Amino acid sequence: MEKALSQIADRSSMETFFDKLYTARRKRPPLKALILFTELEVEALEKMIASRKKLCRKYFVKVSTIDNHLYLLQIRRIIRKQVKKGFVLLDTSREGAWVLLTNEGSYFVAHVLERMFEGLYPEISRFYMNHSQMNKLLNVIEKGYNGKKTVTFFVTRRESLKAPEESGKRGTFILWEEMGEEELQTQTKKYRLTVDKLNFLVRDQNRSILLQAHMSRSGLFKLRFGNFRSFYNNVIHEAISMGLGLKKFYSYRKRMEKDGEIILNPVQIAYSSNFNKDQLIALADHLSKGYSNSIIHSGNPYFAANICDYQDGSSFGITALGNTVTITPISRATPSAIWKLTDKIQELLGDGELSSVIAS
Repeated sequence: MEKALSQIADRSSMETFFDKLYTARRKRPPLKALILFTELEVEALEKMIASRKKLCRKYFVKVSTIDNHLYLLQIRRIIRKQVKKGFVLLDTSREGAWVLLTNEGSYFVAHVLERMFEGLYPEISRFYMNHSQMNKLLNVIEKGYNGKKTVTFFVTRRESLKAPEESGKRGTFILWEEMGEEELQTQTKKYRLTVDKLNFLVRDQNRSILLQAHMSRSGLFKLRFGNFRSFYNNVIHEAISMGLGLKKFYSYRKRMEKDGEIILNPVQIAYSSNFNKDQLIALADHLSKGYSNSIIHSGNPYFAANICDYQDGSSFGITALGNTVTITPISRATPSAIWKLTDKIQELLGDGELSSVIAS
């Protein structure tokens, strides 16, 4: 990647380089694009990492300016006394969003790049999507390319809708198959699904491949084949637009008082079937690992808890009854904290349908 980046002097040369690299039919690492949301200035990144005790001992980061809103990051991390290093481009041209671009290996991306930025929460937050939102984005991408999309691979965690005593299946399901979206639809009728990632193609009217790409529920995209500029406009920028819309959905939800009345703005996650006792007990255990919590009730017929995001300071009341989880923000509730919490819940209970509830 160091040699490749030495050819990039500005945004135009970046686009030309990646266009040439990813429209050629030859073996090379996919281009990874990680989307993050933040209001942070890039110039503050090095100081912020140096100020975090857990990060400064493990990471070294150097930021260099390439062009307007385009930077080069040199990142090193010590893992088990070994140094892992790589180079990443950072694009900040969309207000409120960062796009990190690299064709370093998957190990570097997962264990160095993603871990570092997760350590900068809540100043920098991830982009989370559930199955329904991934489908909506795929439809937008299909329209942008004026082609036909198809899912060719997916990884999903699933739990049978049958009661545990009826020997319902539970585990990870992986499929390599074109038209995989049809199998996903079939799976949703039998299981609660948490879709982790998927690969997809877009073909033109002559069935020629315009795009081979990947998306994950945590905002990591990969370009395997296709025009870079089209990928950036039709996939990355559309994903950012969806993410900014979701961030707006999660905004302004903290408890408020008006004319002596308490106004609440909960978020609900609805499912097609009711929860069972084991799921509610597992939910309590799952939340206790990442949040300060006070479990009020765990098990049939409902779950109730108060939790606090100790990194962010946001606090929530959570109830699960029937087929619905309700998240009620309390004293402080940032969009990034609610977004992260809804993803944590869906990781365990499966991807549901989100909606806003007006309550008082």
